[in-house]
Amino acid sequence: MLNMTRKTTIAVLALIVMTGFAATSFAMMGTGGNQGTLPGGMGTMPGTGYMGMPTGQEMFSYGPMQSPLVGADPASSQPLGVGTVATGGNMLSIHATTGQFTGPMDVYFMLYAPTVDPLNIYVMHQDGTFQPAAMGVLPWQTGVTGVDQGILGNVPTSMIPQGTYTVGLMAVPSGSNMSTYYLWMTNFMIQ
Repeated sequence: MLNMTRKTTIAVLALIVMTGFAATSFAMMGTGGNQGTLPGGMGTMPGTGYMGMPTGQEMFSYGPMQSPLVGADPASSQPLGVGTVATGGNMLSIHATTGQFTGPMDVYFMLYAPTVDPLNIYVMHQDGTFQPAAMGVLPWQTGVTGVDQGILGNVPTSMIPQGTYTVGLMAVPSGSNMSTYYLWMTNFMIQ
């Protein structure tokens, strides 16, 4: 179980970052998104094919992507795809792909839906359930060296309340004090 200080730290960090990036990502949505594809090679460290461990607090925001994109480094990676809703379609399908890390990571998946619940960021647990970050933050994946997994599959947008949704994927060295991480953010709009 995480201690209260760590729970509070991640909840506050997540809230600040999610709300800050929501505005940036929303502005980027005007570009119409990008369909993104997974390249054959997922290398990010020359000659190794692996993404190095974070050495600081590295945050990245990008517009909605239909499919995740593994880039040449963390800054060019867009590990969350949201399905056809990214390009104005009527299907939400969230998929996460990070490529491989050089060491084990704990990965957190977060959701912020201000038109549904403006006060809470939700964190997904290993069993697929969501709970407000204020109630405690547990990783979605623990001790993994990469993620390539569907999070939510083929939900018609007609079943989702209208509004802007922000999603985030945070990778932290496994068992660390969370002082270093990669955090990727994107969002999508249901109209």
